[in-house]
This record gives sequence, structure tokens and C-alpha cells, in this order.
Amino acid sequence: MIRAARPDDSDFVAALVPRFVEHGVAGGHTREEVVEGTTRVLREALAHPEPADLFLIAEDDGGQPAGFVYAVTHRDFFTGEDYAHVSEIASARSGGGVGSALMTAVESWARGRGYRLVTLNVIEENAGARQFYEQLAYGLHHRQLIKRL
Repeated sequence: MIRAARPDDSDFVAALVPRFVEHGVAGGHTREEVVEGTTRVLREALAHPEPADLFLIAEDDGGQPAGFVYAVTHRDFFTGEDYAHVSEIASARSGGGVGSALMTAVESWARGRGYRLVTLNVIEENAGARQFYEQLAYGLHHRQLIKRL
């Protein structure tokens, strides 16, 4: 089952954040910066939800949280139209269909809002995640190059 996230999901969500650094980090950040910053942003999003964003929890058959997705609304630079960006997605266990169910829910939400795009970021080193998204018909849009000063 997929349901709207609630403030009391904060500890479950925070417990999954370390999964984001299992395959490395992006942008020259440290693992600690990624975990601390992501945890802070997600806790804030749960405590003070924005109407244009989406935060969902997937539950297993026993009603226990099994994963989450947090999607935000962005505006396209070229067209000015809104689109959905999957900021964070994680499941407690890979391969159980939780990620697919969450992505399906995001896409349905985006379609319902009239969005034509859903975007997300994945680091190069995370081959499993790249393959997962490619199987869902997501393709490379551009590469972001970063120089840490």
C-alpha cells in the first residue's frame, strides 16, 4: 500500500538515508554532509509539507513502512512549465517491488497535475539504480560537471 507520509514517519525515513551513500556521493560532498543534509531536508519536508510536493510511504503487507519517495515541483528553464523531480527515494530492501510502486505513484501524481516530465538524479557509481530507472524508461538527459573549490 502507498500512503501519504506523516510527521511520525520521520524516524523511519531518517533510518533509510544512509542508503544514499552506499555507492558513493555526488558533488564532492562527504558522506556525513549527504546524510546530515538529506536527513535535515526530509525531516523538514515531513514537518512542514509544501502543497506542490509529494511525500509518500510504501507499506508492506503487514502495514510496516517499507520505503519512501519525496518528489518536488520544479519549473522548466526553457518552457516555464512545472515538472516533478524525484528528490529522494529509498526502500528498506531492494528487489521487492517497493521502488517500482513508488515510482508508479509519482508518475501518476505528476500526470494528474498535467506535468509532462519526471526527473531524478543518480550517481554514476550506482549501477543497480541506473539499471532500475532505465528499465522504467528513464534516460540520460545531461551530465552535471562539478569542480569543488
